[in-house]
Amino acid sequence: MEKLAATYSDWLTRPQTQHLLQILNEDGATTRCVGGCVRDALMGVATASTEVDMATDLAPEDVMARLKAVKIKVVPTGIKHGTVSAILYQGDAPLVYELTTLRVDMETDGRHAEVAFTQDWQGDAARRDFTINALYADADGTLHDPTGCGFDDIAAKRVRFIGDAAARIAEDYLRALRYFRFHFRLTPNAALAADALVACQNAAQPLAALSGERKQQEMLKIMALPDADKAARALDEARLIPSVLGLEMMVDFSALQAMLALSDDPLLRLMSLLPTGEAAQSLADALRLSKKQTLRLVKAVDMPLGLTALPAALYFDGAQAVADRALLALATGQDDARLHDAVRLAADYQKPKFPLSGAMMQKAGMPNGPEMGAMADALEQWWVAAGFPDSAAVEAELKKRL
Repeated sequence: MEKLAATYSDWLTRPQTQHLLQILNEDGATTRCVGGCVRDALMGVATASTEVDMATDLAPEDVMARLKAVKIKVVPTGIKHGTVSAILYQGDAPLVYELTTLRVDMETDGRHAEVAFTQDWQGDAARRDFTINALYADADGTLHDPTGCGFDDIAAKRVRFIGDAAARIAEDYLRALRYFRFHFRLTPNAALAADALVACQNAAQPLAALSGERKQQEMLKIMALPDADKAARALDEARLIPSVLGLEMMVDFSALQAMLALSDDPLLRLMSLLPTGEAAQSLADALRLSKKQTLRLVKAVDMPLGLTALPAALYFDGAQAVADRALLALATGQDDARLHDAVRLAADYQKPKFPLSGAMMQKAGMPNGPEMGAMADALEQWWVAAGFPDSAAVEAELKKRL
């Protein structure tokens, strides 16, 4: 049988991986690496060292018992669906292995699935999304292709659903987004498969009903792609942008294309698609962005960058907001050397400390109360505009105002 070459498969030869497989393969049990790590190794794509999934014919309780017996930390991350996580260490760095018992989907509603555990590797492969993700590797690198199509699709650089595309998407509507992500990650210059494209288009309404967090994860991964602009255009042509991003108006693909050369930040690339500042909240709501992400979004697209008052913008709005605004302006075609200066200043910015204290104000004769807060705010505005003078100058200005 075909074996996995050493190139791009250091995750398999790693001592921690081999130790884990040895424990789980004792007494006639079988555990294999599966999915992305195998796919990427075969396609010559480097995989992050922590991205190793395994499939096993052991029940999840048996997996946990074996690992606990040899003092490997194990967490029941999704035990209802047969998944536990084993945590080993490479020096001080944790390595997380996701171990899932072979299973078949008994009932699905496009978001959740009722599963049954099995000993059938063919059945486990059949419930996965794409043929290239249903490839398994033994501890010695021996490869298994239960669908019979995975090797051919790897060789052809083809992203294909297992069986009927519409049926696979109906099991989990997020697969519509995953299809675009894998296609434009692995085969960005190839045409989308006609049956897959129709199935994805038909999933628009149920896709909109999925949790924002799940859509957010996929969209940020899509935005991280070297060809994110092609993927976004294809999503728009498939009429999926409103379902995913909550945007009914036209989006700016040219700004995204320009942003690819300016930044690899996925959230900033996503911002470049926004046609107006008002669309920021719609995007934040659709993708259930965190408060921190939403604040960053609003600061970047809802407020202009004052190039003549960069010190004040850096101090009051923060370096991140200044860099975001400058990069978004550059992406939309604004040609101003000061924008590049703003990006450089933001990268090295250290916020100065305002040298005013309550004790200083009390010593000057100010009583505690709202007036003290108002004076502090006014003095801070003056201090920034004056170029951040020292504490003696601040104290002198305070006495002058009193």
